[in-house]
Amino acid sequence: MNFFKKLFNKNYKFNHLRRKALAKLNDDGYRYLFDDTMTDEWVCLDFEMTGIDPKRDQILSVGAVKIVKDQGFFTLDMSTSLSMICRTPIMPPPASIVVHGIRPMDLEAGVDYDTILKALLPLVGSRPIVGFCPQMDKAFLNVQVKNFLGTELINPCIDVSIMEKNHRQKLMPNPDMIAEQKHLTTLLAEYNIPLLPAHDALNDAIMTAMLFCKLMNLTKI
Repeated sequence: MNFFKKLFNKNYKFNHLRRKALAKLNDDGYRYLFDDTMTDEWVCLDFEMTGIDPKRDQILSVGAVKIVKDQGFFTLDMSTSLSMICRTPIMPPPASIVVHGIRPMDLEAGVDYDTILKALLPLVGSRPIVGFCPQMDKAFLNVQVKNFLGTELINPCIDVSIMEKNHRQKLMPNPDMIAEQKHLTTLLAEYNIPLLPAHDALNDAIMTAMLFCKLMNLTKI
């Protein structure tokens, strides 16, 4: 395989990333994170954060739920779902409570990042990461994973808003028409996903996972 074919070959790129990640891994007990990507299970993640800059801002709470394909249908496995509040090294300003709904007393009673990772990483495994803008959640997660394991996760990401846009694009009567990308709240309403209470990372993960399942069941991917 020549250089350019290798460059655009998904398996080659994944194996290249895996070799680099494993070379930096400082705990062989987590080698399973870099197994071949699962094709019948996914994990939906949602984080409440102090901002959108992974280098400067912090994760405040974590929500995660596993999605499985069972007999051709996509469902949530709530038995392994995770909801944790982080004890951040630096407390966010009180004014930010209106954004994320997490009080200083909640954070003080929270769990440190290493303990959260020990619970979260087995759920993530080598599963694709589903979410709304999941690349941002993965970037925040990788800041902590790098501190914890010396390396970063290489899981592929699936953005439900892009997934839905592509699905709608295929249904356009005129292929020259471009389907617009919609916000998660709009998609939840349009696909009749029940709204769960706000300011809760697990609730957001569950709603996003339900949307993913509905889209997968519609398209029978």
